[in-house]
Amino acid sequence: MTVWLVVVAAGVGSYLLRISMVVLLGRVGTPAVLERSKPFVVPVAFAALAATSLAGQVEANLAGLLPPLAAVAAAALAAHRTGRPYAAILAGMPVFWALNALVG
Repeated sequence: MTVWLVVVAAGVGSYLLRISMVVLLGRVGTPAVLERSKPFVVPVAFAALAATSLAGQVEANLAGLLPPLAAVAAAALAAHRTGRPYAAILAGMPVFWALNALVG
């Protein structure tokens, strides 16, 4: 029973920590620095996912580098051409999936 109490307490604590930021920012407002950085959230998240994928592929095999590198290139080109952050995902993910199916 104590193990389940610890699991539930950890879950509730984690939830409260996560929701506290949403509630706090809803009442206080977002600082100007964060407002200016909003457009970069999607490209940065995609780059972080690609970087971790590349790091894992380097350890596994070098042939596995082609899909993530091509996806990053396609995503960067699409985002640069359109100026829209969601274009990175719309262009990069299909390239990644297709090349991953061919190579992997």
